[in-house]
Amino acid sequence: MSVLEIPLLREAVVFSARLRDAARRFAEPRYHFHRRVNWSYRYDREFYAREAARFVASPDAYLSGRLAPETELADVFPLRLSGRQTATILLKVLAHLSFHALGRLADRAIRERGATIYRKCYVDDIELVFDPRQSGVVRAVYPFPINLGRQLRYLRALRRQGLHFKLDGNPYLPGDVVRFVRRRDVRSLMRMESRAQIRQAARIVRLGMAEFQLSDEFDIGSLDFTRRLARAPVRVVNSAHGVGKYFPVHGYPEFHVLTRRQEQYYHAVRPCRYSLRRLNDNSGPAASSGRAAPAGVSLVFLSQTFGGLDDVIARNEAVVLARLRDELAGAPGVRLFYKPHPNRPGVEGVAGFERLTDIAAVNGHAGTLFASFFSTCQIDPAFKGRKVLLRGELIHPEIAFDEDETILDVAALVDLVRSEATAPAPSTERAPALRASLP
Repeated sequence: MSVLEIPLLREAVVFSARLRDAARRFAEPRYHFHRRVNWSYRYDREFYAREAARFVASPDAYLSGRLAPETELADVFPLRLSGRQTATILLKVLAHLSFHALGRLADRAIRERGATIYRKCYVDDIELVFDPRQSGVVRAVYPFPINLGRQLRYLRALRRQGLHFKLDGNPYLPGDVVRFVRRRDVRSLMRMESRAQIRQAARIVRLGMAEFQLSDEFDIGSLDFTRRLARAPVRVVNSAHGVGKYFPVHGYPEFHVLTRRQEQYYHAVRPCRYSLRRLNDNSGPAASSGRAAPAGVSLVFLSQTFGGLDDVIARNEAVVLARLRDELAGAPGVRLFYKPHPNRPGVEGVAGFERLTDIAAVNGHAGTLFASFFSTCQIDPAFKGRKVLLRGELIHPEIAFDEDETILDVAALVDLVRSEATAPAPSTERAPALRASLP
């Protein structure tokens, strides 16, 4: 069944609550209930389709929670997976087993070095999540199939900087893999995934670490992984790597969130201490070329098309780019920039826009304005400039961000840029001395 994937809908606080309510009809023990919520989130497309139809019919009513409770939720575990899904999962298993085998070779050196913090990594965004200069850390790099090139660049950077790292992965059991291949259903997949995550957590505990640092809420097996870690006398901290929200149920004793919306969305299986933090600002002062920044406005559109939810996002992006180009390209005092998403390599230029590969060209300059639909860059201090969020067809940034953010439609953005571009430049004349008025 083809279902329209609506950006952010799965991340709505209301969606998470309605899914949990629907899962309660199975009257299972808490352990199985929690698993069911997360696996239904991933695989029950009919539940999502009904929620999407309700949202499209009345977004305001949906997001305000004024709809009647939803109790329709199928038993997702007997669902049979397609051949393509099965092949993708087996490739994931192979990658994890390979990383795991190579990582085992480094365990002895880890013990000898006396590392006390196990930091689970995928790509470079982990360096914004936890302190990159913290001592006693071993970075455990897990497979990242979304963008292999980005992971290779991260590994090269770790080696170049002399940072301690190893490869790692989940130790899937051969019997579980064979069972999954034979049955190809969600229940056998869940069993294979959960047992591998539990075994991996127990193995890592035996390394003697005192703290585990994760940014893992997008991993469907993280609930089992952290539930096992929590039984050991260690500190377990998960820190959101962006404003996105994923599997609704988690087992993190500590959870660093970027927005209050995230805290409202997630359901903890045990007491959890939430804390609100900003992304680390590792960029230092804005780079300067020694030349004065051009007067006027530099509008930087941050693209979010890179696969998956592209249909609605790409359509909205095309509308916004066309409107900005028609209204602002060539306007006095306005420069238009297009920054591709980091997971989308090889993007060609966009007509009417300058392709931005390094934000240092505009960062921290007077008149720099960043615009996106729901990018984490909105609250990333490494992006130095004024920031706005864009509302579009079926795109509601308020699902992801808190109430204090600036949210505009494209017409209001055009008006804002025009007014900023034609506004008088701030006076550089020094204020008169006040010495005479002092006592």
